[in-house]
Amino acid sequence: MKILEFLSFKHIGFFTPGIQITLILGLFALTLITQRIQYKKTGFTWGKYPWRISTFLSSTYEEIIFRGFILFGLLSFLSITFSIIISSILFGLWHLKNHKWQSKNKTTHQVLYTGIVFGPIACVVTLWTGNIWMAVIAHYAHNLLINAFNRKTLF
Repeated sequence: MKILEFLSFKHIGFFTPGIQITLILGLFALTLITQRIQYKKTGFTWGKYPWRISTFLSSTYEEIIFRGFILFGLLSFLSITFSIIISSILFGLWHLKNHKWQSKNKTTHQVLYTGIVFGPIACVVTLWTGNIWMAVIAHYAHNLLINAFNRKTLF
């Protein structure tokens, strides 16, 4: 499969490309709103992130990097299983960067959770659908729900 196929929108069940784009934009807008509410309360967005655009786009760029490029690249010379394992471990390790904003325990939990649970799920969704966009939707929804319930910022 060519990289552009992973990055292109496809009709998946009743999820037309238009519905997928609408869901991504809607979840992005909801993310902005909930982070703005949190920022007004504390001076920070989720956790101790300062107000900045990267926190809003992480679901998209992480899926492009870890499922679009890394998973796809590994599939060209490794089995599906090893590709999922390696890209998920790298995805988990990526979250070590959050040690600047959260406790060591929270960072360790996040690295393990994203590497062992969410990373493989996003890989399977990407492989099952043949593109990254349903994984982007799942990632946005996951981050929104986890952070909103942890911080009680959901309206």
